[in-house]
Amino acid sequence: MLHVGKALPVILCFVTVAAASPVLATEDYALDTGQPCSVCHISASGGGGLTSSGEAYAADPGGWRPPSMPRTGTPLVLKVVHTVILYAHILFGVVWIGTILYVHLVLKPKYALGGLPRSELRLAWLSMPVIAVTGVLLTVWRYRLNAGLFSGMFGKLLLVKMAVFALMMSSATFVTLYVGPRLKRLVESRGRVDHAPDTPDYTLEELKGFDGERGDRVLIAAGGVVYDVTGSRLWKGGRHAGRHRAGEDLTAFLRDAPHDAGVFERVERVGVLSAGPAAVPNVVRVFTVNAYFNLAGCFLIILVLVLWRW
Repeated sequence: MLHVGKALPVILCFVTVAAASPVLATEDYALDTGQPCSVCHISASGGGGLTSSGEAYAADPGGWRPPSMPRTGTPLVLKVVHTVILYAHILFGVVWIGTILYVHLVLKPKYALGGLPRSELRLAWLSMPVIAVTGVLLTVWRYRLNAGLFSGMFGKLLLVKMAVFALMMSSATFVTLYVGPRLKRLVESRGRVDHAPDTPDYTLEELKGFDGERGDRVLIAAGGVVYDVTGSRLWKGGRHAGRHRAGEDLTAFLRDAPHDAGVFERVERVGVLSAGPAAVPNVVRVFTVNAYFNLAGCFLIILVLVLWRW
């Protein structure tokens, strides 16, 4: 049975496609008719309400004739190239934003505190350059139709979208080149934390040294108790269900888990988690701030798309 959390993006995508209204005009129509966008649209940059000429075109596209210029045509090759570029821009935009939303809303930023996941990094650095290049090409295409593009609301929102994307890309570069290596060194240093044999008290910092990443013991904590799950097939490699890392206090996750604390009766209790909050390293604070900055950026970009009123 498909897990509801994994199926949710598919369901949302289906609902979005099913509820979408048909689009009656694109930039190609302006090129086909040899007219600026303002002939059919109230906004000089296109989009929004229609003029009387635009309403006439919507009622009878085949019989409509431009008010002042003869009908021209856009070469088929240019139309195909434009469609491919637009498709790539939307596809990689959905992949990029979808990955950010999934990691932040489902896995939570804590997922990456043990080191930046390689799969997410590869996906991000594959998507962002494609989005940037195709975005520039689409902007040039639209500016070709309307030299006053950036004087209208569409163009101003486009500038906001470009600025947010540039900031998010800068943030990703900073996290990849600066924060990521420091998180990795932090994880490696935790692996060298020694714990006295037969000592039942574990600090949270000591616990993080038993994450299973180096093939050593795999420990977790829940409800103040420390458990040894080294031999459990569910914690192979120090990960459980692809979401939870060993060496952590998982008490908060039990509320949303499909099981209760009774599952820990099957594994060995080796100690207790000592009280007192552990100091949060500065690199972790920086990473968390950047993570939520990117999440806010995603929501802002989606807001720009809504305000465009396609």
